[in-house]
Amino acid sequence: MVKKQIAILGGGPAGLTAAESLSSLGHTVTVYEAMPTVARKFLLAGKSGLNITHSEDYDGFASRFGASNARLRDALDGFEPSAVRAWAAGLGAETFVGSSGRVFPTAMKASPLLRAWLRRLEAQGVRILTRHRWLGFSDEGYVIATPEGANVIQPDAALLALGGKSWPRLGSDAGWLPWLRAKGIAVDDFQPANCGFDVDWSDYLRQQFSGEPVKSVAATSTAGTIPGEFVVTRHGIEGSLVYAHAAALRKSLAAGQTTTLDVDLTPGRAQDRIARALGRQDPKASLSNRLRKAAGIDGVKAALLRELAGAGKPPPVAIC
Repeated sequence: MVKKQIAILGGGPAGLTAAESLSSLGHTVTVYEAMPTVARKFLLAGKSGLNITHSEDYDGFASRFGASNARLRDALDGFEPSAVRAWAAGLGAETFVGSSGRVFPTAMKASPLLRAWLRRLEAQGVRILTRHRWLGFSDEGYVIATPEGANVIQPDAALLALGGKSWPRLGSDAGWLPWLRAKGIAVDDFQPANCGFDVDWSDYLRQQFSGEPVKSVAATSTAGTIPGEFVVTRHGIEGSLVYAHAAALRKSLAAGQTTTLDVDLTPGRAQDRIARALGRQDPKASLSNRLRKAAGIDGVKAALLRELAGAGKPPPVAIC
């Protein structure tokens, strides 16, 4: 195999993964990162635990990418969730499966994993240049802004790993879209992926339960039935369980379709079992006490039940 000089534009997880793979094959790899340090969004994600993959059955996992399922399948087959865990273990970061099925480093931090990763890349000869921002194409190659001024690089091949549009402060600003389109490359507009939804809560629920987590539930949409938890906010709902359904809900809303997120407050308890348990309660007791004793529904769960069931239909939602 002929060894190549390869430029990777972007030092996030995708760029670093490409650098690791290509350098392991003997290519000379240079990573150009616009920010002062690499993987800034990766480190930010690590502040809340760094969910690196999922433990669910692989066929189910590989089906969760909507219209991109077919396009991504080969890549997913080449680096399954079990391989992600093995990769992390090889860097000294053992992992565990959380109650939601998501996989996290035992240390619950991103920085130890990143430091070990960068040591491996250095040992493989990868060169990382920070504060080197891609400014677009020229007739001669790729224009790079450096602390000393603009340069043009002419690698044998370049790999674009430029991130999305979710965190401009961390470098993901999608400023590169016009440059690709000017070259005739079709690029879809970015849409929110992990997003919350606005809900027209009553003043009571907003004031009493804003910020409360709704735990040990399961939610169903066209994305399937997924267990987990979410958070009630002043403006609606957000959190990992909502994010798991976000793409499916967003797609339906954008198409003008009636869209429902069904939340099971007591997963694992059949409706007839709950009905029998309620029937055994003292009819003179308050509804709140009967729900708590018969079904374990209290606090924010009871408030949601009153909020939604009392109105006869779910409140309107709009994507954030």
